[in-house]
Amino acid sequence: MRLATYASISVAVALVALKAVAWWLSDSLAMLSSLTDSFFDVLTSLMNFIALRYALKPADDDHRFGHTRIEDIVGLAQCAFIMASMLIIILQSAERLSNPTPLEHTQLGVMVSLIAMAATLVLVVFQTYVARRTKSLIIAADRLHYVGDVLFNLGVIVALVLTSYYGWLFADPLMAIVMALAIIWSSRSLGLRAFNNLMDHEMPEDEKAKIYALLETMPDIREFHKLKTRYAGNKPFIQMHVGMDATLGFREAHDIVERLEMALEEIFPGAEVIIHPDPV
Repeated sequence: MRLATYASISVAVALVALKAVAWWLSDSLAMLSSLTDSFFDVLTSLMNFIALRYALKPADDDHRFGHTRIEDIVGLAQCAFIMASMLIIILQSAERLSNPTPLEHTQLGVMVSLIAMAATLVLVVFQTYVARRTKSLIIAADRLHYVGDVLFNLGVIVALVLTSYYGWLFADPLMAIVMALAIIWSSRSLGLRAFNNLMDHEMPEDEKAKIYALLETMPDIREFHKLKTRYAGNKPFIQMHVGMDATLGFREAHDIVERLEMALEEIFPGAEVIIHPDPV
């Protein structure tokens, strides 16, 4: 996961430098939208790097459940930063729509966008691999930014071509608004997931269905109740009461519970599982 974070920071810094030059020379609001997004990629990647180091720390005396909750805090902060910046872009674009101005050095903007698309595609492929392996909320959030960057760079190219070759001065601010709204929409799921985790929202129903299916395969468990689930970052927490034959000995009941715990940990790697046996 750390290698993926290093890669995203390096790519983001390089893209910010390139896009800053292209925006300064072209005065394109679409390029400014893409630059702002890349700038926040740098900021969030740095936040992710710090948060990831903290989240990987093992549980200690002050944090018995570990430190993975920091992923949700950072994810929610990222969402707030992104939405605030995109609202500013929308206001600037609305002003430009009422007072359109011609752009300069559009060829440079197109070239920078093509370079940015190529670099971003390579990074997205790598982050996709890491996110699937680790199921990290931080890496998934970072990947989401760069998936959007590919489309945004394409949007910048379209806006620059329409403005430069066809004289459609409204294309640049209009594309900037579209890109800003798209960024806000794509960030919504990240913010909602982080908020739900902080509020101890239950696991998705498809994941809870895996728990139900597992319990049905264990004949020694006659019933279950008080099932509670949640996530802290990418760490699952599962607890429940299970009913077993009242005539079972203590060791037999313990072995059944232990098998269930191990099976749940196989389905949800790294899960914290607490099971209370009840005599039936």
